[in-house]
Amino acid sequence: MWALTLCVVALFGGCVTSSGPEGAVESPVRFQPKPQDARLARLYFLRERGYPGMATSIKVDGQTVGSVSKGFYFSVDRPPGRYRLASVNPLAMDYESEIQIEAGRSYYIGLGVLQAGPTFQNVVNQTFAGSSGEQMRPTSALMAGFSAVALYQIDSTQGPAILSQMKAQ
Repeated sequence: MWALTLCVVALFGGCVTSSGPEGAVESPVRFQPKPQDARLARLYFLRERGYPGMATSIKVDGQTVGSVSKGFYFSVDRPPGRYRLASVNPLAMDYESEIQIEAGRSYYIGLGVLQAGPTFQNVVNQTFAGSSGEQMRPTSALMAGFSAVALYQIDSTQGPAILSQMKAQ
């Protein structure tokens, strides 16, 4: 039983926090759908489902920007361009993906279980620890196969409704 519990913890996340200037997180007091500066884009990172108390750290271009756990979100503003995003779990490999962002827009990135198994297993996993949206293409299939948490891009028309049910971290 202990081995099963350890495997579940390893698979679905570890508690990670960040500090210092490179780990600074922009947490809006209330949801703001667009960045305050029109020259920037806003990236929202959210965790709809999962196991309570387990946080996943997020990196943007190799720098930790924060962590998110079930029922919470945070945001960061970035200038337009191409960025490498990563969900980090100390007990598994990082899930990395790239995203092209445009100024003045908001992007919603969900964290959830990797969709790589049979259909029935994917449905069960999504029910308990999944994310809305479409799983983002990993930069490395090998790394993704050993990742605990995948990144999902949520449609910009659905993102605000999902965030309205969550708390800022």
